[in-house]
Amino acid sequence: MAVGELLRQQVDLDTILAQVIDAVTEAMRADRGTFYLVDRARDQIFSKAGHYPEIGEIRLQIGQGVAGYVARTGQSVNLEDPVADPRFLGDIDDRTGYATRHILCAPVKDRAGELLGVIQLLNKRASSDARAPAGFDEDDEALLRALASQVAMVVESTSLYAQMRAPTRHPLDYRFNGIVGQSPAMRRVYDMVSKAAETDATVLVTGETGTGKGLLARAIHFNGPRRAGPFVAVDCAALPASLIENELFGHERGAFTGADRRYVGKFEAADGGTVFLDEIGEVPLGLQGKLLRVIQERAFERVGGSRTVTVDVRIIAATHRDLENMVARQQFREDLYYRLRVIALQMPPLRARGRADLEQLVYHFLGLYAARHGKSARALTPAALDRLAAHAWPGNIRELENCIEGAVVLSDRSALDEDDLPLVAARGREASPTPGPATTRAALAELSWDEMEKLYIEAVVAAHGGNRSASARAMGIGRTTLLRKIKQLGIDA
Repeated sequence: MAVGELLRQQVDLDTILAQVIDAVTEAMRADRGTFYLVDRARDQIFSKAGHYPEIGEIRLQIGQGVAGYVARTGQSVNLEDPVADPRFLGDIDDRTGYATRHILCAPVKDRAGELLGVIQLLNKRASSDARAPAGFDEDDEALLRALASQVAMVVESTSLYAQMRAPTRHPLDYRFNGIVGQSPAMRRVYDMVSKAAETDATVLVTGETGTGKGLLARAIHFNGPRRAGPFVAVDCAALPASLIENELFGHERGAFTGADRRYVGKFEAADGGTVFLDEIGEVPLGLQGKLLRVIQERAFERVGGSRTVTVDVRIIAATHRDLENMVARQQFREDLYYRLRVIALQMPPLRARGRADLEQLVYHFLGLYAARHGKSARALTPAALDRLAAHAWPGNIRELENCIEGAVVLSDRSALDEDDLPLVAARGREASPTPGPATTRAALAELSWDEMEKLYIEAVVAAHGGNRSASARAMGIGRTTLLRKIKQLGIDA
């Protein structure tokens, strides 16, 4: 799979970096290659993609070894006899049993000239041309500098880049492209995603609205054996109950008035890949039996048809609803519930992930939207970060994303301040700009999730003068989803 395609998916970042260094090593006709990333919080570089099967990660202090020297100076190094150079670390050869004869090393810098990492190549492969030099020559140096620029562009296109350039330094750590955060809660999620991706088991992802359940579903698909197959998402909440069956299973020609041709449903379109059923709790009770059969037998009939269609699909479902409670109230089939939750994944709310995750997400969205809208915002003031940390985030990551995009668009500052943040205060509560942690916890303890979501929706709709379409866009959801929530929560809007 091409690197460009990988960058559009929630693929393990190490997979992307490994593919990049493999391509560079092959293009340079080197025997081995390593890509070191800069970890500024520890003043180190560390190997995250390379050809050292004998050992795991290599960590060097900035200035240590040839690669560390390049990281410190920003200058390329080409050594024909590295063993004789005082910068050469012979202990790595001693540990691996590998004999280093040539080294070519170049810095990887972003468009602003900031160091992202170092590429180190070992041992130029012999050429059939007897006149060719034994080691790397000046042409190789020029080629590696050009390739290093392309590698920098790849890194800048990942979610890793925002973490590397954030002024609030945290030790560099990551897993899946596009999924940001390394709190203990998220590490547990990543471990579950990795295990789930290795299997073909059905997965149920639960969590509040806006926590990123869809990103987890994509990570499971694109890091598993079905990655080359289609990933087909269905928002069950956005479809009228009368259309869900048709959307999922398709229909035959003549099945109903206006059905002038056969329509292929989502399950059939996903053959060989994955179907993601978002907001599975919205599927009507009468249709749940047919859905259960698909999960058990991978078979169904199109609407208006009698021929059984079989498909090879993996099923991932997600919901913000309490399905166990719905089962108890006979609103959701118990047998379907247990078939869905073979692997159960709980996505934590933003407020439970800690300040470090919040700041990583802030800088992820800041870089994304500053580039998209051509704005100069590059940082946030400490007061702005404190204000964000004190907010309850009933809309979770989706609310944070909209907040940062709004601030970027409306502000001309290079560092966003707290008065740039378009935060919506809960109606009927004092909008204190910087409440303390105890105040925030006390306020949250008084509200259920439904109550917080209701207050949030009421405030957003009010802020947009009752315009539901504009409100839905501001919250990052579809208008149909907003209307459903207004009805469910009994909102007078």
